[in-house]
Amino acid sequence: MPAPNFARAAGALLLCGCGFAAPALAGVVAGTGGAPSRTQLGATDAVGLQPAPNQLGHVLLVPYFTAQQGQMTVLHLVNTDLSNGKAIKLRVRGAANGDSLLSMTLLLSPGDMWTGAITAGADGRAQIATADGSCTTPQLAAGVPQPFGTDRLDPALGAADRANQTREGTIEAIVAADIPSTPVYGTNGEERSALFTAIRQTADVAPCTGSAIDAALQQDAGDEATAAARGFATPSGGVGGTWYVIDVPGATTFSSPMTTLQAVNAAGQPGRGNYVLFPPTDQVIVQPERFTADPLLVSAGFAVRQKDIDGVTSVPTMAAVVTARAYDLPDLSTPYHLPASEANARRTATELSELLNAREVRNQYALEPSISAQTDWVFAMPTKRYSVAMDYAAGARTFSVVPPAGTGDQFFHSDNTTVSGNQVCSANGSWSFLVFSREASVSTNGAAIPSTLPLVPRLCGAVSVAAFNGVSPLSTSVARSPLRNGFQSGWATLQVSDPSGLPVIGAAFTKLTNPNVAPGLAGRYGLIYPHMIRQP
Repeated sequence: MPAPNFARAAGALLLCGCGFAAPALAGVVAGTGGAPSRTQLGATDAVGLQPAPNQLGHVLLVPYFTAQQGQMTVLHLVNTDLSNGKAIKLRVRGAANGDSLLSMTLLLSPGDMWTGAITAGADGRAQIATADGSCTTPQLAAGVPQPFGTDRLDPALGAADRANQTREGTIEAIVAADIPSTPVYGTNGEERSALFTAIRQTADVAPCTGSAIDAALQQDAGDEATAAARGFATPSGGVGGTWYVIDVPGATTFSSPMTTLQAVNAAGQPGRGNYVLFPPTDQVIVQPERFTADPLLVSAGFAVRQKDIDGVTSVPTMAAVVTARAYDLPDLSTPYHLPASEANARRTATELSELLNAREVRNQYALEPSISAQTDWVFAMPTKRYSVAMDYAAGARTFSVVPPAGTGDQFFHSDNTTVSGNQVCSANGSWSFLVFSREASVSTNGAAIPSTLPLVPRLCGAVSVAAFNGVSPLSTSVARSPLRNGFQSGWATLQVSDPSGLPVIGAAFTKLTNPNVAPGLAGRYGLIYPHMIRQP
């Protein structure tokens, strides 16, 4: 199969629905029935999302990827469900504004694992490649890198800057549907679905039959019976993931499990969410606010230029900033257990933000010269895009009301955000950053060292990387936030004064070198420490 063309907006192969009228998509379907069948998806019984205690779940987040300075980021997604395949929406977003760089659907058979590597291509753009035989839409040719798209980035940027902005960001993976192995299909009701047969390995090779996959994915199901007849069921989770950054020139690796959220039922056990599988096409979405809170994608008037902490708004948008396409969905605000509606998309964005919320972020750092230690703190805000994003054409912040007005303080609003370098930044003037040495000495906001570097991390865009003393072991560029520090090693705490807290995930990344290592032995090390979070 020839390599797909990734030139369109989301970075994926976008199959046009031209030649026929584009119907309104159903998109989100609540399942019914005690068990999935050829006519029912299986009852949606999830009542909420929560952090997954065993790192297996329905929604997986990577706080930071990079392809800067010869580095590569590798993803592993594992389907531990031995009865059901999984249709997983994988989306890569840019660091500056959470803009979509790549959108694809992974089709994992029971027990299947997919891996992919993000590197920089010859033209400077990030690209993804895999040697994996798992089925995807678009189907990636083994070993053939596919570049990320740049159509959603700031059009005022030159080619080099646009390429640079593809090399850092965040990643999200959403289990959109199950693909049951149960033989209840066919004319006799005793066959497996054509979709399951297409993705299931035989002698370690998945057929990835294009006709069967296209028939199941390329048009919206529209209703439960159609989705079930195509071989789908409501998503039951069971997916785990890991990621790692390899600094190839620096011979250093950082690795971590993905941040994983699980849909749970009323008993607190893993449940089934809504079917949220949208076709990977460029079909225009009618009333996208039913499915997303993204302020750049929703229809005119559903996003605003001004919003206070209580959700009181003014200056509504006169048109959608970006035309929403089917490949834009699902996203993290798509109603996963609630009925599809404009209010429920914002409630879903609220629910995920509350799960990630922090009033205080604590972690370690090391800067000891004797071991050439360097430390970055990564602050990723995967739900920020559903509260506020940058409208490049207008040069203005654009807000959604998250949470819905009257249900709590807004996470991001006109008074706690600013614009800098065409990125939306947190107004951190009232935040506190306390730096401690290993022996409990404390420096308020790092003031013990004379420097022009900032005293408090300035968090901009979808992800920021606070480089202690301005030196970044991750070689960050787009997400760079240099930071003053007065001690060689210890710990620090960022205290956020915003009443609603800050929805954030991330870790400390420390690189060091052993100068006394014997010749022929590895002497460079990468350490990663997840943030210690105090929630509101």
